[in-house]
Amino acid sequence: MASSMFRFLGRVPTPIFGSAETAANYVWKKASATPRFAGWAAPGVFGVLWFVWPAVDDEFKMSLGFLEDPEADKKAAEAAAEAAKPVELSNEALKAVAVAHIPHGHAPPTEEEKEWSAMAARGDYSHLEKEWEVFAFKAITPGEDDDDDDDDDDDEDEEEEEEEEEDDDE
Repeated sequence: MASSMFRFLGRVPTPIFGSAETAANYVWKKASATPRFAGWAAPGVFGVLWFVWPAVDDEFKMSLGFLEDPEADKKAAEAAAEAAKPVELSNEALKAVAVAHIPHGHAPPTEEEKEWSAMAARGDYSHLEKEWEVFAFKAITPGEDDDDDDDDDDDEDEEEEEEEEEDDDE
């Protein structure tokens, strides 16, 4: 099974060599010759870097950590001075901070609300029975005005849009 797969892969066409088998043979022969040139690896790398390193940008060298940023001390001093500077708020901002913990639109409860809260704490919900009856009646037998109001609103919106289009045309 494995030999048939290798035979199949060896017949796969490749550029320059014609087949994968020919390419693999070529690479194997060249790879077997590399130990002879191993002694030249380090001088080759250093020689290439000798020509390439001057062309590398200083910012890239700083990002790799090979060079120190000459403006780093200035940037650090500016950042420290900015952080040490106290924040000054306007009177409006100070007032807003002072009342930020208070919910918007929160009014103290009325006497009636206090009474209802006390009744609810005791488990007495008799003050809501009238509202429950109205809701139950509407839920069981929907009134005529329930759906028609939405339809009327849609019709009014369409009429207003048509009037606006007519005004724009004039």
